[in-house]
Amino acid sequence: MKTVYASPYAKNLDKMYNSEKTALAKNRFTDAETQLAIAKDWYKLAQTYLAQNPNVSDEAADELWNKRGYVLKSLLLAHGRKKLKKKEYAEVYRKYFKNNSRSHWRMMQAFFGGYHYWGNSKPTENNTPTELLEEIYADLPEDEHMRSYTLERFINHQNCSLNLALRISTMPDPPKGQHYYHRNFDDLRQKALLKVAEITKREGVDAR
Repeated sequence: MKTVYASPYAKNLDKMYNSEKTALAKNRFTDAETQLAIAKDWYKLAQTYLAQNPNVSDEAADELWNKRGYVLKSLLLAHGRKKLKKKEYAEVYRKYFKNNSRSHWRMMQAFFGGYHYWGNSKPTENNTPTELLEEIYADLPEDEHMRSYTLERFINHQNCSLNLALRISTMPDPPKGQHYYHRNFDDLRQKALLKVAEITKREGVDAR
């Protein structure tokens, strides 16, 4: 059964150019009915922008989430548009991202926070559980263990464990000749040590 819309934008979405759909998907003030129409439409690019819209409605977000594949799911998680229960984080990771090298960048966004297309300088905070962060770290491809940027995402995460911070703080330098990887490892270890101190202090306060 075809949905009947009251909004003039939603009602005429099928007559719009793709660029007009994309503009509506990006706009924070697009009405909820039009958002839902975009979520149900065939045009994928508009849906990727809608998934990142800070004012996307719950109904439109659910419609996007229920589509096949991992791209829209990763965007909704990355930008805080979809909240999961603790066990659901692991379920989503294992179904769509674990051992899937094609989706590594999307996985990092989904579970460590993404950057908004309008230019936020910091990634959106998310609530990936500590246990899952440990699992993701263990699953990292070998070359990602030598990328200071990737490892710093773990340190900066609000649920980074003491165990993870300690492991990163004591990592050896990458093999000689891999200058790109080696460049920031001293800074990385220093940041990890600061994280160790932060967690130790916090856990000491919590234990009182």
